[in-house]
Amino acid sequence: MTWPIDVQALEQAIVRNCSPTLAALKPASLFTFPGSFTAEAPENQNEASARRQALFEAVKYCQRQVSNAGVAIRILAWKRCGALVYVYRPRELAAYLVDRRAAHPLENEGYRPGDLDACLDELSRRLQNRSSASAKQGTKQSAKQAHDESKPCPCSNRVCRSEFPHEIGFFLGYPYEDVIGFIKNRGQNYLEVGPWKVYANQNQARRTFARYRRCARIYARAYRNGQSLRRLTVSLTR
Repeated sequence: MTWPIDVQALEQAIVRNCSPTLAALKPASLFTFPGSFTAEAPENQNEASARRQALFEAVKYCQRQVSNAGVAIRILAWKRCGALVYVYRPRELAAYLVDRRAAHPLENEGYRPGDLDACLDELSRRLQNRSSASAKQGTKQSAKQAHDESKPCPCSNRVCRSEFPHEIGFFLGYPYEDVIGFIKNRGQNYLEVGPWKVYANQNQARRTFARYRRCARIYARAYRNGQSLRRLTVSLTR
């Protein structure tokens, strides 16, 4: 089974994975849109290119639906198991990143927190480089371990997880102390796991997790009942 690459499939994925960002509860969300968008064999490159173009067109259409509400969509990287699609609120994300709790660690990693576009370009470059490196490692896996395009990216094996730089939590608007704790502890010694690993304010994190789950249920039901992506995207008062 081949995962469809069209507006409806992308809208469904955005609503399923990014409802807290659409609802203005957090500044950014990231998900893998599954599919084979890269090809090492020359005979498969035209087909992969056509799939990338189809996803680009779907992204452009969805972008038009959400742009008036202050939301942007871009593809950050092409992974071996799909495309990394980033849905974010540039104004809110920029304000989050210039806070010294994010800005200082990001500067130490070579980012320019005061320039959002430059930050995202650098993040995209790092993600793509890591994905390319892991793809070479992935070719050594047996055929029975190959990714099924009909299912969402599992991102459960060590190779796939290693593609994400630790600072990516800042770009998803996670609590500063939890991102810093994750970096310092190398992802270990956490208090709880939800959408992210918790290192401080555990009760507050639990409330946030519950709010995100409730938001996802409400958005999924609204989309099934015919609400458009445009109507589901909250516009913040400026």
